[in-house]
Amino acid sequence: MQQIMKTKKKLWPLGLLLASGIITIAPLTACHKNDDKPNNTGEEKGYVTGIVTDTKGQPIPGASIVIDNTLIYNSNLLANSDAGGKYKVKLSGAFTWVATATMSKTYNGKTYKYDLHPEKDEAFTSDGGVRNFSWKISGNKPGSTGYYGAMIQLQSAFGSSIMAEDIEFTLTPSGPLIDGSSGQTLSLKSGAPRTENYYKLADIPLGRYTMKAKYNGQYLKLLNTITNDKGTELVINFEPQTSDGYCRNCTVVQYE
Repeated sequence: MQQIMKTKKKLWPLGLLLASGIITIAPLTACHKNDDKPNNTGEEKGYVTGIVTDTKGQPIPGASIVIDNTLIYNSNLLANSDAGGKYKVKLSGAFTWVATATMSKTYNGKTYKYDLHPEKDEAFTSDGGVRNFSWKISGNKPGSTGYYGAMIQLQSAFGSSIMAEDIEFTLTPSGPLIDGSSGQTLSLKSGAPRTENYYKLADIPLGRYTMKAKYNGQYLKLLNTITNDKGTELVINFEPQTSDGYCRNCTVVQYE
């Protein structure tokens, strides 16, 4: 049986200790320090924590958080943000992790999925970290992996000699955008040849729009190939996912 030795401490008079300088009394202001938090960033040892907010800075409950183990395949940790938009996940082992988050939003009868924007996207160890996320309806995703906004894939009608980059497309909001904001009229052009956005109108804040296309002073006829709506003006509703899986939060418009 292991024995534990206990030693009895000798007690010295407080006055003698003060006089000798063995102990000192710190200023009273030191008592205001919060020793419960390891630092002022909100980090907790052995946990990844964070908060998820919308485009107005308000908390988002129910967002899906994935803490991805970068060393072991299919060993992710999963969580959801609470009513205050917060989450907390316990970590263990000598691993590195990457945090990602998604949310779903129903708008005009359709449910759209969004990747959420990380405040920091670098990996962290099992010592812990803070990874906050926010909802953006436009802008570049980290690492040049696309945009948060919606996309219109353009097509030219058979026999048309008009190039998409020579057309001016106008999108006018018809009601609030997906985040409740009023939006603004957009004047857009396709990307140039041999670029990522060739024959695309990219990074559009998702909403319902009235679309026009002008070429050499004339409005072109448009066809929504998903709904078969036609005209020089089209009401555009984006699809959460095309039937062929080609794109998410997008639609396809042909011009002639």
